[in-house]
Amino acid sequence: MKKHKDFCIIMAGGEGRRLWPQSRKYLPKQFIDFFGTGRTLLQQTYDRFAAFIPATQIYVSTYRDYVDLVREQLPDLPLENVLVEPVQLSTAPAAAWASCHIGMREPDAAIIVTPADQHIVREERFREQVQRALDFVADNDVFVAMGVKTTVPNTAYGYIQMGNPVKEGVLYNVKSFQEKPAAEYARLFVESGEFLWNTGLFVWSARSMQQLLREVTPVVAERIEAAHGQMSRDEELTLVREYYPSNLNQSIDLMLLGRGKNVYVYECDFGWADVGCWPELYEVAHKDVDGNALLGAGKVLLSGCSRNVVCMPEGRAAIIKGLEGYLVAECDNVLVICPNDEAMTVRRLADETLVKLGEEYL
Repeated sequence: MKKHKDFCIIMAGGEGRRLWPQSRKYLPKQFIDFFGTGRTLLQQTYDRFAAFIPATQIYVSTYRDYVDLVREQLPDLPLENVLVEPVQLSTAPAAAWASCHIGMREPDAAIIVTPADQHIVREERFREQVQRALDFVADNDVFVAMGVKTTVPNTAYGYIQMGNPVKEGVLYNVKSFQEKPAAEYARLFVESGEFLWNTGLFVWSARSMQQLLREVTPVVAERIEAAHGQMSRDEELTLVREYYPSNLNQSIDLMLLGRGKNVYVYECDFGWADVGCWPELYEVAHKDVDGNALLGAGKVLLSGCSRNVVCMPEGRAAIIKGLEGYLVAECDNVLVICPNDEAMTVRRLADETLVKLGEEYL
């Protein structure tokens, strides 16, 4: 019988502007069922981990405006396991706080942190490799990034360069990390065979994160350690409100992979894709014989069209002729039509819309 308990932290606090206009400020991507499965991205992520981690040991970190959505979509999750982010920052502060919250209650915890917008093909293989990583960090004071083999020069992903092998030929030191490189660099990375895609899945022990916080936010670490695990929920929330907005405002990816110290990468093969942007959503969606992905409950008629993503709401129809490689997406008061060839195109359009038209269109 293993000595440690396994925990999961689901990151579900972002706005998801790369999937705008379907992903809106009031209903971000993690709360949407893009594929018509009856389960949203958040619910699918929860289901994936609830298969081998008890619900009492799964936490969801989300922005305060989305708490009711989390409770509605995950009724089996204990209310106290919803950690409320006071402001929308990057993922490092949310992940660090959630890890400390778990560590104060279970000092020997092994923790996996996951985005809420992933597509996994081989669920059993996923469970097996995650469990191996959890067992490894429980016995070693290290951080482990879960990586997968690169196949094409995708500029939407982060690239982890493998260093010296550490264990069983699947675990390597992290030699370098490049987030969303230009196309020519991505091509070189793929051709070299030295890089893995960063899945955004990270594994560590509560002890390791506590040690890292001593280095990067010593004041916060001292306050937590002084409580000796006896900090009340109110005291914890006071600490969060006091320090959260001004500390660690970066992604957990850059915080860990940019350090290189005690950070390993696990080469995985569970069939992974990020579905955080329209080009990636297209890759995993069902397509017709011409390569068109039709999403949503609306009606779509196509003629001479290929490799498009069309997402129409119920009660709306799109009739399109001669379009190739485009996104056509309508939601509420916004219709977006643009090439679907770059992950950040829609994000840039959303930012421009905010400036020129106002927040009501986001």
